[in-house]
Order: sequence, then C-alpha cells, then structure tokens
Amino acid sequence: MLKNRYQEILMGMGLMSLVRGLISLKRNRSTLLIDDPRFVNESYHVNYLSEMEVHALIRMGKTYDIAELKDLKDFLLPGSLELNTNEFRLRLGKTPSENLREILRKFPELIDPTDLDLPYQDSPESFNTYFLEELKRYESACYEISQRPKALRFELQGPKWMKTFYSRFGELINREYALSKDLKYSSLIHLLGLSAEEKLKTHLPPEEVPFYFFRLLSPIYRLQDFFLTTQLKRRLLLMGGDYKESSVQYWQFHERKFENLLLASFEGVISGERLLFFAHLPEDVPFKVKSKFPFLRKIQMSPVKRLSSPIPPTELVFICDSHLLGSELPYRMLAKTTGGLSYYQWPYPELPGSKAEFYEKKIRSFFRQDALNLPFEEVNAESKGIQSVTMDLRDLRDPRKSEASVLTRLPLDIVDNDKSIQGFEYWGPFRYRAMGLLAICYGIEGI
Repeated sequence: MLKNRYQEILMGMGLMSLVRGLISLKRNRSTLLIDDPRFVNESYHVNYLSEMEVHALIRMGKTYDIAELKDLKDFLLPGSLELNTNEFRLRLGKTPSENLREILRKFPELIDPTDLDLPYQDSPESFNTYFLEELKRYESACYEISQRPKALRFELQGPKWMKTFYSRFGELINREYALSKDLKYSSLIHLLGLSAEEKLKTHLPPEEVPFYFFRLLSPIYRLQDFFLTTQLKRRLLLMGGDYKESSVQYWQFHERKFENLLLASFEGVISGERLLFFAHLPEDVPFKVKSKFPFLRKIQMSPVKRLSSPIPPTELVFICDSHLLGSELPYRMLAKTTGGLSYYQWPYPELPGSKAEFYEKKIRSFFRQDALNLPFEEVNAESKGIQSVTMDLRDLRDPRKSEASVLTRLPLDIVDNDKSIQGFEYWGPFRYRAMGLLAICYGIEGI
C-alpha cells in the first residue's frame, strides 16, 4: 500500500534512479520509485561502461553499502564499440593495448614517426597495467574535485611517446577544417560524443579531453541491467522504499509548483516534496524539458520475430558520413549480439508536429544501404518511434577562458508554458555538460 505523501518521488526505472532511491532511504527520506513505461532512459552511455564508470559505481557501493554495486563486475559482459565513417573504421572496447594498436593503425600521426616502434616494446600486460593505473588516478582526481567548484588540471604520467599521443589527441581533435582540410577528427569526436554521452559535439574544451582520451583506450563493458536492476529493486523494497509500476494519469500544479499526481492504478492521490526525473520525457505530458540546445528523437527498426531474452546486445556500431556531420541526418546506430541484429536506430529532428512515421521510408533506405556495407544481415524488420533522444551541441561555442568544474550543469529546466515547475528536477542523461554517466555518479550523492 502506497503512502499519500513522500519526501522524494523518482520517475523512471533504471540504474541511477534505483541508486538514488537507496541513498535517499539511507538518509531516512521516504521514497517512491514510479516505473511509468512512457518514461525510459534509453541511453548508450548508461549501459556501455568504461573502467571510469565501473570505478565510480563500485566506490558508491562501498560508500553506501550497496552489495550489488560493490560486486558490479559480476554484472558486466565484455562489450565492443565500432565507429564507422567514409574515412576510417575503428574497433574499440578491448584491452588498452589492443585499442592502442587499433588507433595507431588508423591515426598514426598521433605519435612521431620515429617513435612508432615504442608502443610495441613493452608487453601488452605491462601497458595495460600502466594505462589502467593512470585511468584510476584520473577518475579518483575527478571524484575528489567534483564536490568543489574548481576545475581539474590533469597531467598524464608515463613515457614520452604516450604524452605525445595524449597532447596530439587534444590538439587534433579540435583542429579547424581550415587547417586540417579533412573531417577525419571531426568525425571521430562526433562518434565518440555519441557513444560516451549521447551528445553531438564538434569541439572539446580542455577539461573534457582527458575523459575522452581514457574513454577511447579503455575496455568497454555491457552492463547486464536487467539482472542488476532486479536485485537493486528488491533491496529498495527491503529497505522500506516503495515501487509502483503504473503510468501517471494526472499531474496537478498550483502556481507553477508540483502538488500531487494520480496513478492509473487507482492508488489515490500522491504528493511529494520533490519529483526527480531520471528519464527522457515523453511527448504526451503537460510539461517538457526546456533547453537552448535542440534534441533529436529516434525511429528504430528491430527484427519482427525475436526471442525475448534478458541478455543484452554487447556490440554497438555507429555510422556517419562525413558530408552529413552538420546535417539533420547526423548518424545511424545498430546494436548486435552473437545471434545477429538487435535493433537499428536513426535520429530525426524534434520539430513541432514531427512523428517517427514520417521518417519510415528514410530509415528503411539507410537500413538497406548499411546492410550492404557492414557485416550484418538485412532481416525482416519493423519500425517504431522510441523515447530515446540525442542532444545536439554542435552549435555550442564557449567563450570561456578558464576550465569548467567537473559538475557543470547544462541549462535545462522542466517547464510548463516556458515557466519552471517548482519541485520538479531533471536528472536525466543530459543534466551535466560533460562526462555522461560519470558526472551523474558524482552528482547524485549531493542532492
């Protein structure tokens, strides 16, 4: 039986909403998690983790005594990431040494020609140990400074050729087309931004360079979110929290302030001091996320006949054509398992009156084209609109002369007729400007 009032109501079922619920309960706050099927957190960087996010989640498990997070590695599968353009095809996600060799094959200019033999002089095991220690040092420094409004200045340690690799990555990733005369690195940052944060980017400020550098070389793991969230939900209930799977039928506001909501499951009116949204907002609610940056929604194709399985797809493939980097058709993405294609997604601009059905002909055309060029079978598939969205930061030009702090908020508000609603807080994947899930892991403790 649900209560009439809660100190915190969490909207959207997922890893971070469950973690926030457990933290709230440990702080003796009455907590309700609502699993409304319209509010979903379909975001790549939430389920495909680098070693940085793994370290952050394990630390949180130790801090708040959450056994499932302390044992997070039991819920991880080896994952892989493939970035495809008409200039390169980059396969990442394996060990740091394997990732390094793959990158140097496609981007040999990242180190001096006279040093090309140096990465191969040490054993792969030795390089892996060195790199993961540096990654852990960087992640620990991010965590320590995240609680203060200060920027992190990180200096890479290690051999000279590795420092050259690091500095050239930061330099070339931001080189203007007028100097480079090609879009090779623009394509790289474009696809890395999607895989690490689900944001379209054309520039990295200095404080973001090390995050993307470590993400580039880190192993990638696919979170078994079905099993992890099932166990975390059980822990939430055992600790006295409430969980309800139901859609919200009615939202009541008074003078731009959240008052209460009514669930379709006839639980009665429920009020709360704060309502935290850990999901993308559907289009059929009386409020929206206000942002000066545009969003792209998605249409998805998936096999008509597919066995239902809690084992998730472990391979992500991102595709873009260089001449489309600044267009309304910026990329395509497909997810695969050992059994074949899981789903194929294509984004379209969120405009007044836009619907996924309007783009069905376009996605089928891209689907057939990519099936010819990439190693996946063109299966009998059906299309549908999904709630997942991508944030477009391609037009962002930052005049700042100093580096920003780790937890820099993006100007996002949940509004009704362009006016903020008191009591509503956006905690979706775009809350922070950079670092994706890593920033959410740091910020969620300080609510």
